[in-house]
Amino acid sequence: MENLTLSENAKRFMDYAVDTLNTMDGAPQHSPAMKDEVIGKISTLKQYLQELEQAYIDNTPDDVSSPVDPEYIAAAGHS
Repeated sequence: MENLTLSENAKRFMDYAVDTLNTMDGAPQHSPAMKDEVIGKISTLKQYLQELEQAYIDNTPDDVSSPVDPEYIAAAGHS
């Protein structure tokens, strides 16, 4: 796995997804070799999606709790 930033992972996934979609054009007329190519691209696309997911997880905070207690906000008269 390459060491890409979250945005680089997202761009790579999106660019490859568009390329994969273009390769799928004319699917009813695809030869077995073309079908194998598309299936290979879809497999690679799945890998890129997993890497994008991991990059997202790596770039989000572990602590997702509210920094201020909602009870305090309610007691202070703010909503």
